[in-house]
Amino acid sequence: MEREQLLKNLMTKLKDGIEIEKTPNFSIFIDKDLNFSKVDQKIIQDFLSLCALSTGLEKDYKCFLTANRERSRIVTTAVCTFGEKRIKIYCRERSLADVLRSIAHEAFHLRQHELDLVPRQMSKPHHLNPIEWQASIAGGSLVSYFAQKVGRNKIYR
Repeated sequence: MEREQLLKNLMTKLKDGIEIEKTPNFSIFIDKDLNFSKVDQKIIQDFLSLCALSTGLEKDYKCFLTANRERSRIVTTAVCTFGEKRIKIYCRERSLADVLRSIAHEAFHLRQHELDLVPRQMSKPHHLNPIEWQASIAGGSLVSYFAQKVGRNKIYR
């Protein structure tokens, strides 16, 4: 599959509509210091399921939501570790919509990796790499679609 086709497939699924259902693809681990409500935890779990279904993830992964960058070894806002099959998202003082966007971005990278679309060595700087552009487009699109499905006021607050 070509890199562009993965993004096209995702956009087609969102255009046609995809039902949010629980999938086994993601185990979620939430740092106790974040104090996410049960409602927010359910929203995040449902969103992870949407990400897995819409991108076509085939393997099982772990999603760590953290309040501490140093302890989690996150330099930016999120990181994807292919070998360990996990994503880590820094959440302290970030809006729910922004956390969800980071989750979707990293989930898209997981699918890119499953399809062997991520080169071992990046020839361009991170911000100029088409792999990053596509993950950013996917992240924003998934958050927008999810907010429309569950209610914008639940996501953008």
